[in-house]
Amino acid sequence: MRVRTMLVLGIALREAFSFWTGHPFDFETWVRIGYWVPRGLSPYHALPPAPGVSFANDFDTQNTADIGYLPFWPLLLAGIYELYALVGFGDRFVYYFLIKQPIIVGDVLLAYLLFVYIERERPGKGATAMALWLFSPFTIILSGIWGMFDSTAMAAVMLALLVAPGRARAAWEGAAIFVKSIPVLFLPPLAYARDRKLSNLLMAVAIPALTTIAVVLLAGWPLGSFTATLGSTLGKGGIPLSLWGTWVYLNTLGVISNSTFEAVFSWGAYLWVPAVVLASLMSWRWFGFSSDRALVRSALVATLTFLLLRGQVNEQYTVYLLAFLLLDASLWNPGRMRLFYAVSVVIIAATVTNNFLMVRFLSPVDPSALQLENSLLTSLGGLRDAALYVEGVLFTALNLWYLYALVKERGARGLA
Repeated sequence: MRVRTMLVLGIALREAFSFWTGHPFDFETWVRIGYWVPRGLSPYHALPPAPGVSFANDFDTQNTADIGYLPFWPLLLAGIYELYALVGFGDRFVYYFLIKQPIIVGDVLLAYLLFVYIERERPGKGATAMALWLFSPFTIILSGIWGMFDSTAMAAVMLALLVAPGRARAAWEGAAIFVKSIPVLFLPPLAYARDRKLSNLLMAVAIPALTTIAVVLLAGWPLGSFTATLGSTLGKGGIPLSLWGTWVYLNTLGVISNSTFEAVFSWGAYLWVPAVVLASLMSWRWFGFSSDRALVRSALVATLTFLLLRGQVNEQYTVYLLAFLLLDASLWNPGRMRLFYAVSVVIIAATVTNNFLMVRFLSPVDPSALQLENSLLTSLGGLRDAALYVEGVLFTALNLWYLYALVKERGARGLA
């Protein structure tokens, strides 16, 4: 009953914000994709406002309303719009509510799967972990208010961890990558383990790759724009929660010129790709992929390497770190629960700072929200940049400490 009650409360908290809040860039993009994809437009091109349902135009020539994801999300959004056309009564808030449902379900499902996984290993510990996920302000903001679906991809990763090693685990890992490509970070530990390593790895790669190719060809979306959009996300830059934070902040202050910044960042922003490959190889040597603990540690090493070196680390990317850290702290290292709290606090602060006091999330009901935000940025933008830099440094320091602690465990290969 306690578990059911927590799940109901977790859903209710998210649903309370579902239909009237949303990110004016990401959620507005979802709104446009759902409308235009059934009408034959590609989600990998800049999309115009959707008549009757758009609520914001927070775009410019460089940041346009298109996506850099595999086709799972645009196909789902297209289906949601068709459902809205049948039952929405022309009320755009019904459309917003429907878009949020798979996001909320994915987030609550992830909380429940964390509970199941932890209870399987340490009975009596799962409810606390589930409560921490369900009632975290960060996860509520991300799923119920912002409208970002990383928890759905992480839920598929958890399903991979819960099934037996082999084809089933490789299949769930492939599904997770198709939902959102970030779980490709966990491809080696989840697919290249136990028997038939190569065939399982190929299966995990083939599921998202072949499905994506089939969808793009059948839908008639131009391959050029599809590959260009996906490729542009690899070295994407911005104000990051990573080691690049100082470099970006010094450029913002004018200490580093734009030409110097671009010259270094043009190649440096791609460092995370070979670094993650190397981290996976080292994890295999240090821990192996044979035990649950080894899988979680290997996934954490890959995640931390990604978060430390990627050119732009958005707040939603921390979902993967927080989920694996919660497993680590709940099952094997109780002392790291303080790290979980510290990372959560920093991420919540960064989310509020980067989205400037949450004002922009009111744009579905108040079109002037972005104007208010711009006014605040005009007067307080320097203070906001400084706060983001401090939060980025704190987040980076916590990640470096955690990575160091994991590397120190390399002598405990195969420890259950």
